[in-house]
Amino acid sequence: MHTLRIVFEIARQTALLQLQNRLFRLLWLALLGVAALVFFIGLNAPTHLQGRHLFAVATWWILMNVTMPWTTMYFGVQAVHGDVEDRTFQYLFIRPVPRFAVLLGKCMAVAGLAALSHAFGMAMVFLAAALHPDRWADGIEWELLVVFAQASLLLAVAYSAVACLFGAFFKRPLVWCAGFILFCQMFLANLPSQAGIRLATIADPVRRFVLDRLDPDPRLARALWPSERNWNDALIGNPLLNLSILVAVALVLALVSYSRSEYDSRERE
Repeated sequence: MHTLRIVFEIARQTALLQLQNRLFRLLWLALLGVAALVFFIGLNAPTHLQGRHLFAVATWWILMNVTMPWTTMYFGVQAVHGDVEDRTFQYLFIRPVPRFAVLLGKCMAVAGLAALSHAFGMAMVFLAAALHPDRWADGIEWELLVVFAQASLLLAVAYSAVACLFGAFFKRPLVWCAGFILFCQMFLANLPSQAGIRLATIADPVRRFVLDRLDPDPRLARALWPSERNWNDALIGNPLLNLSILVAVALVLALVSYSRSEYDSRERE
């Protein structure tokens, strides 16, 4: 129970520190900008563009493939590796606090802030799409917002776990984060279904999770997975299991590295 209280206290302090970061304000402005963009697209797009397509495509390709990975991994690295850069880790580690509790608290804070921020962004984007009721032939589908909010939580947990691993293990974690996003999430995750290496990514299992719950028509399925031309339910597999394994491995490696490493202070990048 004492350790659990430590984890939540570290999470609380980390969240308060991260909220002071100027990038968070820029993130909220960017999310509102995406919502405004969706609204104006709805005003001028061809009549055959459905509201569910407008919301799903904008949310997936902008929020979940751009703002979510970049901001979550940046904040995750700053939460874990920032103590080394500004040399405050010396005061943190001499206290009788388990290192694994510190790392879990930081990871929890980053995941929570990322999920809540993007849930807000998704709500704004959905509202922007819902302001065009003529594009919702079967009525406004509020369940879409629930599906993407769940997917947002999955992405936030996964990206924060990987960011904590990079922050605990590498001396230049932001470089590794950029490579991970560009290569694994923007290239490997968008390969055809025959490429089994997709299972080692975050974006692919979350996309399969979303498609499983959206029951998409062929047009929407191709919009979310352009390289897969013959979408069918057999491609779903076990996305939650795949993602759980990746998150568990990342967290275990991060905890081991953070608990055993001897960090040297250095100048901030």
